[in-house]
Amino acid sequence: MMKRSGSANFNLRRLAGFIGGIFVVSALYMLIHTGIDYQKGPKVYQKLGQAAVVDVGGGGSGGIGGESAGNSVQTGAESDCRSVEIDFTYLKGINEDIIGWLLFDHNGISYPLLQGKDNQEYLYTLADRTPNDAGSIFMESLCSPDFKDPHTILYGHNRKDGTMFGKLKWYGADPDYYKENRFFTVYTPEGYFRYEVFAWYEAAQDDIAYQVGFAADEVFAEFVEKLWQRRSTDTKAAIGREDKIITLSTCSVAGRRFVVHGKMIGGE
Repeated sequence: MMKRSGSANFNLRRLAGFIGGIFVVSALYMLIHTGIDYQKGPKVYQKLGQAAVVDVGGGGSGGIGGESAGNSVQTGAESDCRSVEIDFTYLKGINEDIIGWLLFDHNGISYPLLQGKDNQEYLYTLADRTPNDAGSIFMESLCSPDFKDPHTILYGHNRKDGTMFGKLKWYGADPDYYKENRFFTVYTPEGYFRYEVFAWYEAAQDDIAYQVGFAADEVFAEFVEKLWQRRSTDTKAAIGREDKIITLSTCSVAGRRFVVHGKMIGGE
């Protein structure tokens, strides 16, 4: 058997090192690119929030998309939601599919709401139509964009940095979280709707929590009763068949979902 020469072995080592270097450089590039892409979503929404959410009550800046609770809407059922205005002319100029704005009183969840032709369109697309893993907060495509359906569903990603719907899981993790985050508001070009959180839990993808398009009062009453039975024990809200329900849905572990239910308690 012929032995490889020293120069041949040296060349093989050089080739192996070169190939290994390529893999290292590629991995570093992908890591940096992924990090930049991960940060891009929050920056886009921060910019939108600074431009579109206006405090007209004299309390300062109107809210920064997903990053800060800097708004004048106070925690409580009687909050003066009129102290915040949303510039929908500006938002519609960016994307006609923006149908509203979601603003929590206290936890910094502040995002435009979109509705696409299906539930895939904004799953990995930002509100300005930029492809990005952060996606958008978007309404179930089968729901009415005026928020007047008996049951409306909003979807958003469970981001590790807490942006998008990444904070929703704290309802289940921290007993005190609900006390400071009972209320939120949905603004639309026509007005606003006020909601009170009454339940949260993990759910399967085919859970009744995702049922929409109710045709009969009796069917919706049964749906409401099932949600009431699953309510979180420390909530104070009572619900009935006349209430309009909203569900905020995000992903959880092992292919399951985490849902937060609220009921409409007022609007204009």
